[in-house]
Amino acid sequence: MMQQANLSEKNAFCRFAMGTSMTAYGIAKVSRNPNCTKGRLMIALGAMKMAEGIFKYCPTKALLSSCMENSMSNSNTNSTGNSSMQSMFSGQNPMSSEQIDKLMKDFSSAISGNTSASTATTAKQPDASTSTQNSSVNKNSTNKAQNPS
Repeated sequence: MMQQANLSEKNAFCRFAMGTSMTAYGIAKVSRNPNCTKGRLMIALGAMKMAEGIFKYCPTKALLSSCMENSMSNSNTNSTGNSSMQSMFSGQNPMSSEQIDKLMKDFSSAISGNTSASTATTAKQPDASTSTQNSSVNKNSTNKAQNPS
């Protein structure tokens, strides 16, 4: 039974090349020490990657994608299901802009050490003249540190 290819040309080539390298490394290890478990493992894994590259089919990728499809279809059929999971996989943001703004204010207050979000927003927006003066002072100090003359 032939499976449908689930790897791109580049991915298949990379898997084949990596599998060849792994197999060669494993053969080199086993030729020096016939009881080397690491070498035998490298040969087995390398041969598996080579086969994936030749047939352009990865059974692990097929299994994971089918599990994802099943979980998505289960959550789609359930009307009270997990809409955040659906939006996470579809690339949509389930949060409203108000919720995002509140989270950003909470995060900035936690970073700055302030307990109220209103002081965090005022501390976050300093005067423009002060910030340009501070940046010019920082540039001068870094130039002196780099160029001592």
